[in-house]
Amino acid sequence: MKQYTVVISDVENYDAGFRGTKAYWWLSSYVGAYAQLSLFWFLTAYFGRSKVQLLRPSELLDRKTKLKTDMLFVGIPTHLNAKHLAGIQFNRLVLYDASDNDELNFEFSDRRFLESQTDVCLKNWRDDRWQETFKIALLPIKRPPWNNRLRSALNFERLGGSGNRPANKRFDVGFVARPTGSLTTNQRLRWLVEISTQRPDYKLWGGLVGNPQMKQLAEKEVPPDILQTLWLNKKKIGFQKYFAGLRQSKVALAPSGYAPWTYRHFEAIYAGCVVVSNDLSHYEFLVPFPRETMVEVGDNEAVTPAIDRALSMLEQSPNIAQENLKYLGRWLDRGKYSRRCKDTLDRFFGQLDRAV
Repeated sequence: MKQYTVVISDVENYDAGFRGTKAYWWLSSYVGAYAQLSLFWFLTAYFGRSKVQLLRPSELLDRKTKLKTDMLFVGIPTHLNAKHLAGIQFNRLVLYDASDNDELNFEFSDRRFLESQTDVCLKNWRDDRWQETFKIALLPIKRPPWNNRLRSALNFERLGGSGNRPANKRFDVGFVARPTGSLTTNQRLRWLVEISTQRPDYKLWGGLVGNPQMKQLAEKEVPPDILQTLWLNKKKIGFQKYFAGLRQSKVALAPSGYAPWTYRHFEAIYAGCVVVSNDLSHYEFLVPFPRETMVEVGDNEAVTPAIDRALSMLEQSPNIAQENLKYLGRWLDRGKYSRRCKDTLDRFFGQLDRAV
């Protein structure tokens, strides 16, 4: 019997073609492509693959023998119903939502049936303003075992021995983004334009990247002279180059994206930057951020005063980067989940125990 079983969301057709084969899902279980696998990777990091299994909902149907598991995690949205659960015996069922949707994403799910099975759902973040009937617990973020780009970049930088000392950093601010959305709705685009127009004295690493269609959209929002200074004329920047740029920056911007948090927060801390972030006061995460040594910006606030505060903090306390790395080391082992970081596992199961 597997101790933990993770049944992924069937938000896409995962049974057609090569995606319907065991070989595909064996490969996917190692290589990071789907955020839905984040929980599976987290559990296998602590318990090994002998204790954890990954299934698609269809694999629970028409079984000759019933599966057995202690805890059953079901990804939403899902078509899972009573016929699926007839194929597995479990002691406890918990839902999880790996989407970036604000609040829980039930979409085509039979919510009433799922509510009859559990009142707990995992989500990458918890917002204290939500009005939910489900108890929201915190889901691990995506940290694939093989193609963990952050882990690879950290190993590469360690070989280079460049260090995180502020005196070694050439740039005041580092940030790269795609120009999606408008100036009123996209905090990333708005921050870059503000820096370019109000504080051209900042030494900025990065700018805007994207395909020609994205540039055309940006041209509708940003004056030509400003766009010329920000546009990098690249579709994207590879992660190694991106991370190396952050390592040369004193401050890294981490505005909201499709969700109120981004991987940029972790990447910036590992790069030795002081993080200027969107306002996180309403949110909670499984791996908490060192908010005391970050600077947060409200939805309608200017970013340049926050950058000035971050630069001042770094000047007054040059060891901030090392303190943040030490703090993050309690929860993650150089960008990945590990048995060395027991507090993360305790925090994860502690919240589920309290939700009983």
